[in-house]
Amino acid sequence: MSIENDEDLDRYMEAGGVPDRVLNNRVLLRPISDLRYPRNPLAYAPGASVSEALSAMMAKNLGAVLVVDGGKVVGIFSERDALRKGLYVKGAGDRPIREFMTPNPDCLTPHDSIAFAMNRMGVGGYRHIPLVDAQRRPVGMLVMRDLVRYVVTFFPAEALNLPPHSEHAPPERNKEGG
Repeated sequence: MSIENDEDLDRYMEAGGVPDRVLNNRVLLRPISDLRYPRNPLAYAPGASVSEALSAMMAKNLGAVLVVDGGKVVGIFSERDALRKGLYVKGAGDRPIREFMTPNPDCLTPHDSIAFAMNRMGVGGYRHIPLVDAQRRPVGMLVMRDLVRYVVTFFPAEALNLPPHSEHAPPERNKEGG
């Protein structure tokens, strides 16, 4: 059976098959739109409050939201922004996210290759990158975790059947630290 996409893989795995997938250039040159995991991002206006954005991020278990003005991505507000830019300061939650966001973030399109996305995210140190159309309107959010999940599908036995703890990790301590 030829496995060309995630649906083929799902059918094969449900039938009890073990995929013989090869992670190669052809696979990495596929477009981001082939990934199963591009997310529909939450988007806020630049004047939305930090607490509003953080509450939504916590409720939906998201690491970032887009900042959109006039229908176009003008920023991204992430958990890293919250930590790096001093949101622990009293009263910061009432301030607008424009004060804490990363303005004019790098963006990708769903047509960009998976390899290009991995490169851009790795070089830039990004965990989240907006996906936009030609007019910079948001169409999704790519998360590094999604790229890792995709790569792991090529090595299911090696990556998913590992023991819960590293054999090289130091012994666990009890909850009191001793």
